[in-house]
Amino acid sequence: MKKKNPSASLAEVAPKKKRTRLPLEVRRQQILEAALIEFSALGFTAASIARIARRAGISKANVYVHFANKDDIFETLLEQLMSRSESNWSLLRDVENADELVERLVDFAYGGLTDDTIAIARLLITEGHRVPHLLAKWDAGNMQGRRERQALIDGFVAAGVVKSSPLTENFNLVMAPVVYSAVAQMVMGKEKAQSELQAIKETHRKLLTLLLRPGE
Repeated sequence: MKKKNPSASLAEVAPKKKRTRLPLEVRRQQILEAALIEFSALGFTAASIARIARRAGISKANVYVHFANKDDIFETLLEQLMSRSESNWSLLRDVENADELVERLVDFAYGGLTDDTIAIARLLITEGHRVPHLLAKWDAGNMQGRRERQALIDGFVAAGVVKSSPLTENFNLVMAPVVYSAVAQMVMGKEKAQSELQAIKETHRKLLTLLLRPGE
């Protein structure tokens, strides 16, 4: 009589493990996060779809379900950054006075200096020359955002919410200390830069109050 293989019996009765299908948007975000790590570590050119797929725990074919190529991934990362920025600026539309504008602006501007934002900004600086077509597209979208922000502050000046000054005439300069903070974080590292970033943030708050509050 032929003996039964115990392991074979177990295999017959054990339920098959079901593959977990993640929602498309969740999978897409996983790919973007994996790509950002690879781009940051190796640069845009050296990072490959194969490495991105491996880091995301999926096949190359699965990456191509969501993105046409590396350019498409990089462009999506830039679009996410711009979308986040525009969403933050929309928080200023209903402010009633200069103090409220300053508080909201400073809070979202410095709160936006997250690890992924810094990583994408670093990519723009180091890899932008390799993908000029993507950089040009990003700049065009950013230019539109700058025009909309200038129109917003012009409206506040006209309504007397803030006072007119050289800053309100070219309101994009309002982000200069934030850009400096981002660069400091890139150069010094997040932990070492924290005390300086906090000092810059508070000084920025005081300067904006001085420049924007009517009657100051």
